[in-house]
Amino acid sequence: MQSDREYHKIVAQDGSGDYTTITEAVYAQRHFSYEPILILVKKGEYREKLEIPSWITGVVLIGEDRDHTVIAYDDHAGKETAFSRQTPLEKIMTFTSWTVKIRGARTQLHNLTIVNDAGRRDQAVALHIEANEILVKNCRLLGNQDTLYANGEQDETLMVDTYIEGTTDFLFGSAQLFLDGCHIHCKSNSYITAASTPPGREFGFAIFNCRITAEPEVDKMYLGRP
Repeated sequence: MQSDREYHKIVAQDGSGDYTTITEAVYAQRHFSYEPILILVKKGEYREKLEIPSWITGVVLIGEDRDHTVIAYDDHAGKETAFSRQTPLEKIMTFTSWTVKIRGARTQLHNLTIVNDAGRRDQAVALHIEANEILVKNCRLLGNQDTLYANGEQDETLMVDTYIEGTTDFLFGSAQLFLDGCHIHCKSNSYITAASTPPGREFGFAIFNCRITAEPEVDKMYLGRP
């Protein structure tokens, strides 16, 4: 681990850093940066719905401790928002249920836990990626249905040494997703992946040197949905 002084900004809930929330730290950065922006996130549970927008590029979020630096939220498909009484279209949908959404290119996530803790109800995304050249390393992605959404027909994401758990279709989307040395854990009888790879693309989801495990009661586990 680098010393604190080597990071551009530090997030700490106790006020000892530059910001107390990750959202503040991300949105304070220069737009369309060509250089990596290193942000250290101190241990704690950050209960925030974090979006890295398309104009904030090169963000590198580094948790102080993977298991104890947690970004958590509990949105899920069908959940009512403040505007749901006006129109049902304002209810949370699969693609707005994320805890963390990445739209900024060249984002990196290291040593973080990202969790959607809505429970086993409807679709509930933990990490939503719609950007190119994304790296997720030594992280934990925790959820149930639709834990990881990697989308974008021209986009590529690399996941290394990362733990991903879920129940149904918990890795899905149209991006080119490479998983290397990851641990994939299935929590129910169902499909693990539901790739929507576009015609003509040679690879969709590629899994290398990974370990796949399941809960003791699971006896029908399928790697990919037909």
